[in-house]
Amino acid sequence: MNTATTGNEGCQCINQTSLLSSLQNRDCITTNGKPGVYLTLGGSCVPYNYGSTYCLQHDLLNDPICNFDASTTYIIPPYCLESWCYVDAKTCKRDSEEAIYKTKFFISDGTDLFYSYSTCNSTDSFSNTDAATGNVQVVGGLSISADIPAFQFPMLNKQLDDGTLLYKREEDDTRYFDDSIPFGGLYVDYLNTIKDLSNGDIQNVTYTHTSKASLKMYPTSSFTAAVQDVENGLVDMALGPFWITGQRLKMTTFTVPLVYDKTVLVIPKPGQKKSLGYEVQKVLEPFTYSLWGCAIAITVVAALLSVWFSDRELLAKKRYGKSLRQKKQPRKRHKGAYLRLVADAILEKGMFFFSAGIEQDQGASLPHKILMFGFGFFILIAVSAYVANLAAFLTQTGLENTSYGSMKQVSEAGIAICGHPALEAEIRLKWPDANWLFPDGGFDGPDGMFEAYARGDCKVLAVGVEDTILNVETLAKVCENNLVYTDSVVTENPIAFPVKPELASALSYWMYLGEKIYGVNLDTIKEQYIEENGNPGACIVKLSDIDGLEEVDDFTRVSPSNMFLPIMLFVFCAFVGIILQLVHERKRMLGKTSSIGRKSTLAIFENVKKENRSPEKLDDDDWGEVMPRARDIVRRRTTADSNDIAASARSVQFSQDFPGISIPIDSFEENGGGGGSGVAPQSPHGPTSIFRGSIDDMAKEYDSDAHNAEEDNEMNHRVQELVESGVIEEVLDCFDFFQEMKKLKKNQ
Repeated sequence: MNTATTGNEGCQCINQTSLLSSLQNRDCITTNGKPGVYLTLGGSCVPYNYGSTYCLQHDLLNDPICNFDASTTYIIPPYCLESWCYVDAKTCKRDSEEAIYKTKFFISDGTDLFYSYSTCNSTDSFSNTDAATGNVQVVGGLSISADIPAFQFPMLNKQLDDGTLLYKREEDDTRYFDDSIPFGGLYVDYLNTIKDLSNGDIQNVTYTHTSKASLKMYPTSSFTAAVQDVENGLVDMALGPFWITGQRLKMTTFTVPLVYDKTVLVIPKPGQKKSLGYEVQKVLEPFTYSLWGCAIAITVVAALLSVWFSDRELLAKKRYGKSLRQKKQPRKRHKGAYLRLVADAILEKGMFFFSAGIEQDQGASLPHKILMFGFGFFILIAVSAYVANLAAFLTQTGLENTSYGSMKQVSEAGIAICGHPALEAEIRLKWPDANWLFPDGGFDGPDGMFEAYARGDCKVLAVGVEDTILNVETLAKVCENNLVYTDSVVTENPIAFPVKPELASALSYWMYLGEKIYGVNLDTIKEQYIEENGNPGACIVKLSDIDGLEEVDDFTRVSPSNMFLPIMLFVFCAFVGIILQLVHERKRMLGKTSSIGRKSTLAIFENVKKENRSPEKLDDDDWGEVMPRARDIVRRRTTADSNDIAASARSVQFSQDFPGISIPIDSFEENGGGGGSGVAPQSPHGPTSIFRGSIDDMAKEYDSDAHNAEEDNEMNHRVQELVESGVIEEVLDCFDFFQEMKKLKKNQ
């Protein structure tokens, strides 16, 4: 057998004559006078053997569209010249690689017929020609009627000749049912754009109202009533923000989803926080609590290490003349003294942190400098980050906490929630334990959700964002009742157009093509409207837009209430400082020891104060514990030369007025200036002021006639020796010592 006429092996032609002859309501008479069937209702009439048994040009032989003669002026479709036949789909799928297709001509009759061009070694021009040329005929140039369920300006509305917009349907207003007044709105604009993109595949769209019978059948939802009109065949589709629900899917098919609508909680607008506690909290907001804890820990560690690095042996040698470890009976330091040092260090490092700087101590040890280097870098980054964010946090406005924070919280609390009756089944299935109320009026009815809220029947509402966010009437009710949309999702439903089953795929195709190729979707239509007309809402309706609204204003001024925490901290510190100072003064008046005074080092005079002894009564061991050089100064005061009483008296008087001026004897011993005689080298005077003795010596040398180079060099050498020996530093130490002695005498 010739396979070119019966199909290739594994996918051969079959006879479907009996099947076509059994189809009811399609009987017709062909142009040859033979009985046949309609390919489409009112379309071409073909004989019962159309496409059966052999690979033939069945369309050229039987379809009137492919007939031509000398008088034909149009171009016949290419598929008219191609051979094809009906095949068995299961056999072709299993035993061959031939391309097979299901015919669309007899779908409504429940008949599955499959055809193939490739099994007849032909090109499938019938299935691919229109798609390849971009001239897709999905609907076939039909006109579509669309049902508008309600007014939802600016999404759905009517406009009168004088420009008056109709966006609210009153009970006695018949203009909604008057088709002579054209419908308009964003959804109408969107569908008209899709029609234009189809290049004539959708010839025209006619907009009409919902039937009164369907509105009576579904009084709680005009949208469900419009779906009923589609099911009844009154219209081809319905236009608007239709939720896809289980009930509506039983009635008809839907297009591909336009968007996914989130039904969220709509709650009473929370008030703004104005308490002082909130103002205090804002000062700490730039940092997390963990970072504040880290900053405090670093400050305390820096303080403790600074005490350890500073209280060392070199300091003891400098002040006491010997190492602490070399003392036979080392002075026991009290825990209170160390605690005082630690407290002072913590306060000092805290002041460094708050002032964004550290102490520049050139005499500090290397470990202490390295420690302060790291601490200073931490302060630099921390303070910079804090200051950069502080102004925004100080001027922001927060909202009071509410018991309607989330759907879970509302459900567990048993708070009454008003929902739309069209979503009752889906909502109750998802939140079965919540306290639900579904008013019959829905959003817009006379006994709707907002009316129930105003009566106090419910405390919060569940409202679809996509369905209402541009609805002027709904937004006006939201503002009137002082409500806001939250981000707490109750349920989520796709929004699509209900459409007749035979048009669902075709309309979905053009909607999909419009978005993917031309960038046309419902969101772009809405954005264009908002850009041209602004947001239709009379108030801010989203909670996320209200919370922290003031923080975006760069010119918001900082008020005293914003600075409440630092002000109160200063007042507290000042109060504590006053109390401590009063305690210190009280202890001094009573002659008691106080560790609150100005000193921030170990109490080196603690033994002297406890014994209440004057400097003259101290023995050698006591002086060794205080200051060895000061011991020699006091000795010189008590053993002055009797032959120079007047000079000694003047020197002592000068020393009392300016303590610490006398030169220590052991200074010269250390520098090779004498054998412990107690007299300054090359000075005829007794133990008097170093400045006075030096001036007398210089005066005598100046008055003498021998101004030779040797004497000049000797003078320069003596001055340099005084500087290098550290006597100047010892004088200052003595000055501090005698000042302390005066205080001890005064307290005795």
